[in-house]
Amino acid sequence: MRLRAAYLAAGLGAVMMAGPGAAVAGCSGPFQFPVEDLDQSVFRQVLEVTRDEIERFFDFTFDAFCMDDEEYGAYYDIRANTLVVGTQFFLDVANPPGNINRAIGVIAHEAAHAFQTKHGLLNMLIETNPHRVKCIELHADFLAGGYMGWRARQYDIDVSKMTEMFFDLGDDMTQNDGHHGLGPERFLSFRQGFNTVTDDEITLSSMGIAYVSQAKCD
Repeated sequence: MRLRAAYLAAGLGAVMMAGPGAAVAGCSGPFQFPVEDLDQSVFRQVLEVTRDEIERFFDFTFDAFCMDDEEYGAYYDIRANTLVVGTQFFLDVANPPGNINRAIGVIAHEAAHAFQTKHGLLNMLIETNPHRVKCIELHADFLAGGYMGWRARQYDIDVSKMTEMFFDLGDDMTQNDGHHGLGPERFLSFRQGFNTVTDDEITLSSMGIAYVSQAKCD
C-alpha cells in the first residue's frame, strides 16, 4: 500500500506509473483498465459499490478507479487522481470470500491518502514526524478504520480480521524514511479509527491527527 506521487511531492523520490493503453482517462498504465471494464461479476459489483460508498464517506471523487494486472498492491496516484488496485492482489487479500472486507479496508486506506491530499494534510503530517512517512500512514490507517466502522453499521464486519491485517502490514524499519509503523501501531491506529463514531469526515480526520500525535508516531 503506497501513496505514489505524494511521496514524490514530499521529496521522497517515488516514481509515477506512466504508459499508453488507457481504456479511459486516468487509467494510464500499460496494464491498467477501469473497474467498469471487468466482466459482470460479484467482483465488479463489490468494487463499484465500494467506490461509491468511499466517495460519499470522504466527500471525494476519483477521476478513475483502475485495476492493474501487473501491480501487486494498491496506491493512490495524485497526479492522475486515480485509485489503482492490483488485480491479483485484491483477489488474494479478499480470499477466502469471508475476507472481502480486508480488501475493502486496503482500498479505504488508499482513499484516505486522497483525502489527505485534498485537504493539504501531507506536509503537516510530515513536519511532525522525523520518519516523514509514518504519520501519513498511521493517519490513513485511522481514517480507514473510521470508514470501516461506518460501514459496519450496514454490513457484518469481523473487526478482528481487519486489525490482524493491519498488524501484518507493519514493518520494523524504524530508521528508514519509508517506515510505515510497527505492527502494533498500525493495529491500534486502525482500531481507534474503527471505534470512533462520527459521520463527518473532517471530524474523523481531526481526531485521527490528535491520535497519531498522542501516539508519538515519531
